[in-house]
Amino acid sequence: MRVLLVILYLLVATCLHAHSIHSSTAEAEYNPQTKKLEVSLTVFVSDLELALIRQSEREVRIDKTPAAEFDAQIQAYLAKTFVVTDAAGKVAKMEWVGREMDEASAKSGDPAVVLFFEVEVPEGMVGQTLKHAVFHELFKDQINLLHLREGTLQEEVRFTHEHPSEKLGEVK
Repeated sequence: MRVLLVILYLLVATCLHAHSIHSSTAEAEYNPQTKKLEVSLTVFVSDLELALIRQSEREVRIDKTPAAEFDAQIQAYLAKTFVVTDAAGKVAKMEWVGREMDEASAKSGDPAVVLFFEVEVPEGMVGQTLKHAVFHELFKDQINLLHLREGTLQEEVRFTHEHPSEKLGEVK
């Protein structure tokens, strides 16, 4: 019971400091030498902490949780919410690279963090399906924007609660 009260308090406190914009931005580039999609995903720290608290059912804070534990929680969360699958439905392996605070927002009341990871995609991105549902379980109005590059091809994709996945076969 005491744990539930602590979690409830943390959720309410987080929501009181929440921002009105629910969005993330990502840059992703396919590297044909390594056959990996290299991703940098920028999210608000408060949203990330809330997602990790809900996932782990305990307090997880970027400035208080040991870095290795915090990163492991992020990886577990991304494994469910940022998923690349091939035509047969096989999930691509994700490799964690690291994270850093977004300098431009660091002094604001609502700082952001950039998450870096790679996804193994031996066949390239064309024909793959990307599910980008980061924070969709938290906010119905969450919008995740992705700028994808593969060689000279570029694609801008918008993911919403109603449209969390996109087949990447029509890269422009």
